[in-house]
Amino acid sequence: MRRRNLILITVLSLSLTFAAGCGENKNTGAAGSMDQQKTSETTVQNETEPETSQVSEDSEQDETEAAATTEAGQDAQSDYQIEMVSYKKTDLIDISYPKITGWSDTEKQEEWNTYFENMAKEAAGEMTGDTEEMNPGANDSVVLTYTVQEQTKDMLSLTCQSYYDYEGSAHPSAALTSVNINMKTGEKMTFSDFADPDETAKILFAGKDNTDTAQGYTVLDPEGNPTTEITMKDILEFNFIWMEPTEEALAASLTHFDGGVDDYGADETMGESYVHDGKVYVIFYVSHAMGDYTVVRID
Repeated sequence: MRRRNLILITVLSLSLTFAAGCGENKNTGAAGSMDQQKTSETTVQNETEPETSQVSEDSEQDETEAAATTEAGQDAQSDYQIEMVSYKKTDLIDISYPKITGWSDTEKQEEWNTYFENMAKEAAGEMTGDTEEMNPGANDSVVLTYTVQEQTKDMLSLTCQSYYDYEGSAHPSAALTSVNINMKTGEKMTFSDFADPDETAKILFAGKDNTDTAQGYTVLDPEGNPTTEITMKDILEFNFIWMEPTEEALAASLTHFDGGVDDYGADETMGESYVHDGKVYVIFYVSHAMGDYTVVRID
């Protein structure tokens, strides 16, 4: 089962590496929405001047605070939009992908949009060089859905939820991957851009043997709610199934989360991350019995 998951994740990771070289927002961000979504700019209208010249000190203070809040909000808004494009939809296949519009960096915009479209083509088995195993058959089901988790003028964080049910396979397979883009440079961002791998490993590893008292993180269920059914001990033991998990190995792995397959060392496990409402979420892959993947929020 781990090999099956790794095949799927490896394909996605290799595509991400190629692109780096070159959706409605959800409260928890643990699973992508199947609905199409579209993000639009917000136009902030200027406040009308008060008709009376006699304004109380309290009113003046309220207006000053409101103006400051509005200015901060405008500063945080993005100057680009995300549209969800339906690529292929049948009774068994539902594939969509995000399209960036209005980005001032038109070259990077085209580069990323090409990557997203190619991911859709790959999921539909239309990419040249696809193996027969990855090509959907007449009775195969494939779902690929993106969700915008964080969109600011500086960064764009998306998750991609995929579901594959191939005829003849032992069971369906699900995966949650991420794409994080630095909107200033157009380059891919990784976990190390969001959090310190060593400090995060220390926090997470503390929960391996002290689940009841561990602090600083929350394990989420597929709906994004806190859960105790899967513990940090379960996650680490599966991700380091070939060895006794160590804090050092986890830290080294986190350093390469969101990177290419070749970035990981022999004793490292693969994973990804994303940002939602200013918080960092880490995606770990687990057994099919545990849900194929799980998300841990860094508190």
